Amino acid sequence: MILEVDSIGMAKAGSQGLLDMAFTPGNRFRDPLKNIEPKLNVNETIKAEITSILNAKNKQFHFITEKIDIRNLTKFDKPNSDKKYSKKDFRNLKTANSVDEIIVVKVKYGLLVSYYGVIETGKQGYINIGSEIIDLDDNSLLQQDNIQTVANIKGNWKKGDDFENLKNAIQDAINLSMVSFKGKF
Repeated sequence: MILEVDSIGMAKAGSQGLLDMAFTPGNRFRDPLKNIEPKLNVNETIKAEITSILNAKNKQFHFITEKIDIRNLTKFDKPNSDKKYSKKDFRNLKTANSVDEIIVVKVKYGLLVSYYGVIETGKQGYINIGSEIIDLDDNSLLQQDNIQTVANIKGNWKKGDDFENLKNAIQDAINLSMVSFKGKF
């Protein structure tokens, strides 16, 4: 099991041109997001959910704690086959970690700001969870999925010194995504 959780961030949605993007960099959200990041415990939440799911299915597993830079793994050359394969070659992890399959989970989360040009049309908490289960015998994909969940901010996003409304919206998105995530496995 490889779990990669990005730092909290801001994502954009909607219709924007290049010039519009230059005028709306989102810098004003950086400090509030960094302020609430430690309060969300996304890594622990997802680890606990995965552990619960796999234990319920009586699957033996372990989290790979060594840092693996997936971007630097060798590109996988797909053989002629109807199967789907991972774009990166994970097969060397089989003997190194004594596993037959690997689950790779990549998480991005934070604030989703919707725009129409330079006009802000809304803000929501969001999380995006991409997952792949890879057979390490041939690097084929046993399952590939992506869950994106949003939750509305109740009230003003910057209310209070600790940005409680913003934190709650992101936490709501995380909680909702865990329900969907459980259904995928």
